[in-house]
Amino acid sequence: MKTQELVTIEFRYKDKPKSEVFSGSESKTITVGVFDTFDEAIEAGNKALEVFEKHFKLNVHHNKKNRFGKNNGCFGYSTRLIIPLAYLQCPFDFYAKITTLKFQDAEQTILDVLEAEKRYREYKNKQL
Repeated sequence: MKTQELVTIEFRYKDKPKSEVFSGSESKTITVGVFDTFDEAIEAGNKALEVFEKHFKLNVHHNKKNRFGKNNGCFGYSTRLIIPLAYLQCPFDFYAKITTLKFQDAEQTILDVLEAEKRYREYKNKQL
C-alpha cells in the first residue's frame, strides 16, 4: 500500500453574514502540500507555522512554539495536529494537520473489510 502525507491548514473565523439566517462563522481549508515522507511533511508544515508567527505573537503564558515532529508529542508520539490554543495570540482559530493518505485498490479494501467483519463476528461469538 502506497502512502503519502497531506499537510492542510483549516482556518475558522467570523465574517459578515451572507444573509440573516447565517451566523457569520466561516471556514477555509488550504493544502500546503502532499509529500512522500513524514519528514518532508514536518518540514513544510513547520515552515507554514513560521508564517503565523510573523503575524501573531506567542502567548506570553505559554511562550513556546508548537511544532510538528516525530516524537515531540504526548508520551513521545508524533505531533500531527497544531492549534493556536495557548500557543499564539491569534484572532481566529486554525488547525494545521498532517494526515496520512493511503492509496489502495478498492477491491482489496472491500476484501480486507469483509475479513475484519468475519474476525469480529468470531470474536463476539467466543465472548458468549
